[in-house]
Amino acid sequence: MNVIWNVFDKEAETHVSTRNLPHWDQTGAVTFVTLRLADSMPHSVVQKWHNEVQQWLQNNGLENRSVDSVLSDPLVSTKAKQELKKFKHRRWHGHLDDCHGRCPLRNPKLAHVVLESILHFNGTRYDLERLVVMPNHLHLLIQMRTGFQLRKQLTEFMRFSGRKTNKILNRNGPFWQSEPFDHIVRSEEQFHYLRNYILENPAKAKLRAGEFLFWVHDSESRAT
Repeated sequence: MNVIWNVFDKEAETHVSTRNLPHWDQTGAVTFVTLRLADSMPHSVVQKWHNEVQQWLQNNGLENRSVDSVLSDPLVSTKAKQELKKFKHRRWHGHLDDCHGRCPLRNPKLAHVVLESILHFNGTRYDLERLVVMPNHLHLLIQMRTGFQLRKQLTEFMRFSGRKTNKILNRNGPFWQSEPFDHIVRSEEQFHYLRNYILENPAKAKLRAGEFLFWVHDSESRAT
């Protein structure tokens, strides 16, 4: 089926919510989502990431400042804010690619459980452009259909797939980290960048065939 992939529309209704992370939901706009496993970022790794961000702030003359204070400061240039956000996200995803934790999704059987779970409502509640199942996380490009909310669908997916994988592993406890990272695609250029990021992610993480699953929508994709 041919799907029209839409980027963020400043004039359309957008739902904004915040927990530890800000979340912007816009039905009909393609969104980049990262879901990670509960043990994928140990405390020592998170602390290392925080230190890297603080070092970036220091190197750019913003020492003794929090990320939030810099991003909300009208005296800080837009360019500096964008570079800070890019560095922060790039290092976070880089640590994810180091495959910390038990990495159960390296097992093809469990990876297929996750893939089949997310594909269950593809084409009815939402449309998936592509996704990759990594050993300890999942990246996808998703566009919600009218009447369905991204937050709710991700919660249902994590609950269902977590229950199935835990049963196979004969274990209890949280499987997914509770809060996803999501970013509405802002432009066609960003859309192409994120498509390539997902495609190239296994190679960047130095994974071998059989240690990841890649799925892509079966028609040529172009965002408008």
